[in-house]
Amino acid sequence: MTRPLAGVLLGVLLPFALAHFVSYLYRNVNTVVYPDLVRDIGLDAHTLGLLTGAYFIAFAIAQLPVGMALDRFGPRRVQMPMLAVAALGGVLFAQAQSLEGLLAARALIGLGVSASLMAAIKASALWLPPERLPMSTAVLLAVGGLGAMASTAPMQWATDAVGWRMTFWGIASCAAAVALLIWARVPEHPSHTLAHQKTPDRSQARSHASGGLARSDGLGNAHQASHHTTSLKAMLTSVGQLYARPLFWRTALCTLFSNGAYMAIQGLWMGPWLRDVGHLPRAEVAQVLFWSTAAMVAGSLSFGALTDWLASHRVRPVTVCGAGVAVFLLCQVLMLWPNSMPFWLLAVAFSYFGTAGAMNYAILAQGMPAALTGRVSTSFNLLIFLAAFGLQWGLGVVINQWPADHGTYPEAAYQTALAVCLAVQVPGLLLWLGFKPWQLAPVPDQR
Repeated sequence: MTRPLAGVLLGVLLPFALAHFVSYLYRNVNTVVYPDLVRDIGLDAHTLGLLTGAYFIAFAIAQLPVGMALDRFGPRRVQMPMLAVAALGGVLFAQAQSLEGLLAARALIGLGVSASLMAAIKASALWLPPERLPMSTAVLLAVGGLGAMASTAPMQWATDAVGWRMTFWGIASCAAAVALLIWARVPEHPSHTLAHQKTPDRSQARSHASGGLARSDGLGNAHQASHHTTSLKAMLTSVGQLYARPLFWRTALCTLFSNGAYMAIQGLWMGPWLRDVGHLPRAEVAQVLFWSTAAMVAGSLSFGALTDWLASHRVRPVTVCGAGVAVFLLCQVLMLWPNSMPFWLLAVAFSYFGTAGAMNYAILAQGMPAALTGRVSTSFNLLIFLAAFGLQWGLGVVINQWPADHGTYPEAAYQTALAVCLAVQVPGLLLWLGFKPWQLAPVPDQR
């Protein structure tokens, strides 16, 4: 079945992109409502980091089952019930009266949105040609960035108007609405219409697009298993083979901790840093966060477009990805001495260049058959969210070593925490240099 590109974009990818929008609303909302949680529940930096990080750990735990479910049942059948779980989590968070209740609800939210980006990437791999994956991934990330934008100044306005509890009721309603939209409007892909129908093999087309970094070599058994997606044992075996490949780890580790740091800081600690170190009032913090998330949208789109354009000039995607991550690390160095630049500029630069590491999703996905895309993406996502959980909680643990003055922590606490976070990202940049990014991509065989 062939569908026009416009029909695929509007009828298939847009609903999945809206699910990613909702996941970002949930992910970043705590960076705005955290003063209310501190006031109403009595949280400190340690428990605030743990609470917000509960989203990441539940998200991470779900990744491998979600990946196998996406490859077996397709993105439509997986995304609908998962969003219903996210809606339930939002309702329970709105009603919680204790840290334990908030933790359980936050974990349920993380579980419910754990398929959002991966389902969108899976849908892209099924409905679009492989050479469009970097740009489609960038667009999906940009829509998620719009969700992050909505979780800043607009979320602050909503919280001021109706309170944080009613705000979570609103997010839960959005999750339920998107689930209904996917059920009503998104068609099943032909490869998932029949339970035992084979999924098209695109491995040959993908091997060039990846710039020679990630191929299906060594995953032969997994590739064969992909044609019989009813076998859970075969699917688990393919995941094990993927994790056993040195090239997967070498590619993933280049951006693993930079992606985790980006999510940990953008999703929570950027707000407290702007308040405690920048001494900005709450309304101004929300405005700076709004423009920083706007930069995230711009970064996702521009890095995707730049990757597409440079690929036509034989510049490998890994080159663009790693160069952007290098600048991202430089932004974090400048955050250690924030008086060198305006706080809003540091926040915007951090958000813009932090999106570069997300191109690694496409780099890994391009090198695998479409039938394995769900498992490849979620295997990588599992690692990223574990890193994000560890860093987000760890930052809170470090910051909490300094005494708080009416909920405000000293600049030294943030400097130390950010320095530790930066240190764990440096080895990935050195590993990226091992790919010799200055080399051009090979010319495709025209035979």
